[in-house]
Amino acid sequence: MSKPRPLKTDFRAHDRWLVIVMAAGPVAALTNLSLSYALAPESCRQGTKLWLHVSFAVFVGISVASALIARRIGSRFDAGSPDPLVERTRWQATAALILSIASVVLLIAMEIPNLILRSCD
Repeated sequence: MSKPRPLKTDFRAHDRWLVIVMAAGPVAALTNLSLSYALAPESCRQGTKLWLHVSFAVFVGISVASALIARRIGSRFDAGSPDPLVERTRWQATAALILSIASVVLLIAMEIPNLILRSCD
């Protein structure tokens, strides 16, 4: 039987998830903005904003999911640990959580005109 091999990297599976969720919230907000600009003329022509609302719901779901993943990963590690790897992971999880929540707020702010204005305004 061979001995277990030591882990040679500080970049573990939860770190990969944190990198993904750190980018997912802001990318979702920017993608929603781009998609809304592309869908606006069609929305005006059809007189309905259904696809604008659908894109909002999809991207809010992505941002909320990334916030939940970041919170789950961050809660696994002890806050008082002096280990630099734990400190880095908690910092990255907190940053990803803040970015995701800010993206949700931004998406809601971008949805308000869709609710208030008419299709061609």
